[in-house]
Amino acid sequence: MEKGVSLIESLLVIAIIGFVVFLIASLPNALMLISKSRHVSLAREIATKQIEDKRTINYSNLANDNTPINDSRLNLLPGSSGTVEVSDCDLSICTNGEHIKQVAVTVNWQDNNKPQTITLKTMIGEGGINQ
Repeated sequence: MEKGVSLIESLLVIAIIGFVVFLIASLPNALMLISKSRHVSLAREIATKQIEDKRTINYSNLANDNTPINDSRLNLLPGSSGTVEVSDCDLSICTNGEHIKQVAVTVNWQDNNKPQTITLKTMIGEGGINQ
């Protein structure tokens, strides 16, 4: 039996070390993507909840306004803020004088010092859901 290390064994060890180094190097990027995904998901949840809340209001009580979002979950997003804007339907969409309000919910936050924004829009009509 011969003693020593063959060329194949040496290459295998080098490949394993290279793979481990690659995994360690990509770990910070993977963690950043996970964090960003959580923030986007949370922002969508907050915006969706705001739309659901507006849908529970009777159309006749739905006034045009632009108000800040008051949701404790906003504190979980770095540098966050949000607004809910209710306005009359654009005349280019509501051409027959329909009684419809447009609701736009915008959530802003910072990810790695880069501004991020999610905007969800919907229409709420007289005689619609929960009316």
